[in-house]
Amino acid sequence: MARWGLATMFVISGTAHVVNPEPFERLIPTWVPGDPAVVNGLTSVAELGSATLLSNRRTARAGGLLALATLLAVWPANVSAAVDGGYRALPGWLGSATAAWVRVPLQVPLLYAAWVATRRRRP
Repeated sequence: MARWGLATMFVISGTAHVVNPEPFERLIPTWVPGDPAVVNGLTSVAELGSATLLSNRRTARAGGLLALATLLAVWPANVSAAVDGGYRALPGWLGSATAAWVRVPLQVPLLYAAWVATRRRRP
């Protein structure tokens, strides 16, 4: 069940990154190397790739590994936003330091779901 929830979340997030990239590009910290459009594109590919792999039992383990790697790669940016006082690119409360700090521990269950998806299941 964890893999389906994670796959759904990654489809929604990956699609949002593609359909409306500008807010996501503005959220990328300046210390992340490369063009924010390229970084956002790579994130989209990783999220949609994770979702695709997670949706098939035979490739779910690889999807879990890709999801885990993706989440671990973006977590430092979330911590950075919290330490820096929030997501200045987001309006109102969503851009606040409180929202940023709330987001940091919320990634732990996602990391756990990705880890669970990497475990081999008995037939």
